[in-house]
Amino acid sequence: LGLPGLGGLFAGHHGDVLTGARLGNQPLLAAVRHLAVVHPKGQPRQFVDFRHLGAEELGSVYESLLELVPRHDPTRQVFTLETLAGNDRKTTGSYYTPTALVDLVLDTALDPVLDDAEKQPDAEQALLSLTCCDPAIGSGHFMVAAARRIANRLAAVRSGELDPTPGEVQNALHDVVDRCIYGVDINPMAADLAKVSLWLEAIAPGRPLSFLDHHIKVGNALLGTTPALLRAGIPDTAYKALTGDEKKTVTSWRTANANQRSGQGDLFTDAGIPVGNAAHRQAAQQVAERAIAARNLEDIDWAARRHESARHDEHAVRARRVADAWCATFLCPKTPTDEPLTHTTLEHLGAGTAPQHVSDVVDALAARHRLFHWHLEFPEIFTVPADGPANTPTGWTGGFSAVLGNPPW
Repeated sequence: LGLPGLGGLFAGHHGDVLTGARLGNQPLLAAVRHLAVVHPKGQPRQFVDFRHLGAEELGSVYESLLELVPRHDPTRQVFTLETLAGNDRKTTGSYYTPTALVDLVLDTALDPVLDDAEKQPDAEQALLSLTCCDPAIGSGHFMVAAARRIANRLAAVRSGELDPTPGEVQNALHDVVDRCIYGVDINPMAADLAKVSLWLEAIAPGRPLSFLDHHIKVGNALLGTTPALLRAGIPDTAYKALTGDEKKTVTSWRTANANQRSGQGDLFTDAGIPVGNAAHRQAAQQVAERAIAARNLEDIDWAARRHESARHDEHAVRARRVADAWCATFLCPKTPTDEPLTHTTLEHLGAGTAPQHVSDVVDALAARHRLFHWHLEFPEIFTVPADGPANTPTGWTGGFSAVLGNPPW
């Protein structure tokens, strides 16, 4: 057909269960008909308008899917969707936001930022330098609407017209999604759906789908640490006996941690505990530059591989484990049979000398709670000096131009 590759939406995944499978034409046709045609009760059949499917419709689909869980039986080769008794919609507080509320938030939170950007000497660069984040992105409703607003302003600046053409707006939208849009969600399906929403909105003829893995991430936006907290060490408040904990063990861990922490003094940052993110920032900038300039699937593939290698870099893994361990001390069970997590644990993890079973404990807790450390996940947004935290409450400088969305309930 001579169509350029799109990538992203059609990329292979390690969880694919149909790789190598074959399907006859008749079952495929039946499946397409089920997707493309609906039969409302008492009405003639209707065709689904996929052309105009947007974030609003995907939001309602997302809510419905949160009540279901996919099951694949490789032995019987059966795929089913099962209803959950206590579904993710209730447990994660995931609810679709009406368009009227989205517009109200954008009017009051985003428009003033756009007005300021348009007053800059280089308005185009100022608009493209804006960064907007939804910390509970869901289906991407807020971020799609924000991208539209930024793109309309950008197209107007580029064209010099108050009413730019649809083509000019579409090209601007692709650039905005490449550069300006960020999001986090604790639900992996929500992060994937947000990418789909943005891809559908920003698709541009002849250009591949934007690389978004470095901007749309999975994690608990409310559960993480900062460079300033890491610099201060694990506080005594991390050691409180919760349900199932053994009080003597908790007291023992707290005492050991306090002794280890007080013995460091000003040498804390020299003890192998990384708090900076300069190396992360360099890798993130390389990925972003290649993703922004992408004109074919080879560019997208390079950005994806560089992003993945940066996440598995030894220094990145150590920094993430140290931050995870700091949080894990609040979350881990504390009994005589559990691995103690104290200040020394941070030192060993930072130096790469911790036993494997300690790293495994920290990794398991981080995965279970989906810990998310903003300065490590978005180092191009939150800058931390290489020699220690900045003199700010968080220990970083910078931040997003605007944070938009429904608060995570």
